[in-house]
Amino acid sequence: METSNRSALKEWSVVDEALAAGRLSLLVRKGGIHEKTGEFGVDHREFWIFPTGWHQNPADLAEEFHPLLSGTGPESRDRIPFRVYCVVEDVWRIATPEALDRIQGLHPLAPPAAHARFAYRGKPFVHAMLVRAYRLSEPVALPDLNRYEGCVSWVELEQALPTHELLPVMADSAFDAVRREIEARLGTDGVVRL
Repeated sequence: METSNRSALKEWSVVDEALAAGRLSLLVRKGGIHEKTGEFGVDHREFWIFPTGWHQNPADLAEEFHPLLSGTGPESRDRIPFRVYCVVEDVWRIATPEALDRIQGLHPLAPPAAHARFAYRGKPFVHAMLVRAYRLSEPVALPDLNRYEGCVSWVELEQALPTHELLPVMADSAFDAVRREIEARLGTDGVVRL
């Protein structure tokens, strides 16, 4: 693990909650409208979660994650709390709707939202990232800067945040079990490991 990091992935605040609680290890991404290449790329293998309420819609969230919405109240627009750090363990390109259906319940999106992302811009695929999440006991709040705005996945923080106080949100055995379930359900049909 890096000793400090400035890279951050924008994610719904509820996803930040789920990762911090050890209830989530799989992120499904397509990319924002202002991505440099026009689609999502795994630009960083380690990153902080940048929690945001932009585009967070309860209708797009799988029902099992709805209870976590109560912990994602109105955001302060002047400070962003960083507490979850992720290390990418594996990445897949999901190339068929059937492959996407096989991992339903393992990621935070409701089926209609997952399929809408899959079909977005007429490019039928999404990326699925298996991440090992770590958390700080207390968040570090950084100023919310104008340069963080926009529909992009990745931002570079104004300062690097140290990682030495991070604790894993799951025991090794629990994470290994999640990994095995994801791999078993994904299979190989309609899936490309990146």
